[in-house]
Amino acid sequence: MIEVILFYIHVVFFVYVFAKNYVEENLLRAFLSTIFVVVIFSVGWTFSDFVIGFFIPEEGLNRILTKAAFSLAFLTILEAIFYKFYYRSAKL
Repeated sequence: MIEVILFYIHVVFFVYVFAKNYVEENLLRAFLSTIFVVVIFSVGWTFSDFVIGFFIPEEGLNRILTKAAFSLAFLTILEAIFYKFYYRSAKL
């Protein structure tokens, strides 16, 4: 369930980035910004899964606190920090 909530947060952010860039710039900029965010998500999830693998066993702690939930939570925290600094300078 935690994974679904974190995925939903990411989907909402993807739509926000697309809409914001579409309104302020153009359609091409909106697609490029959304693709950038999707690539950061994909690479970041791979990285966070690798790092969390050192601390959490493959089967997770229980049915709710799985390894995927921890890696997505770690990714969301890292992305929030990254996007805060990135989009502050980009004026999104």
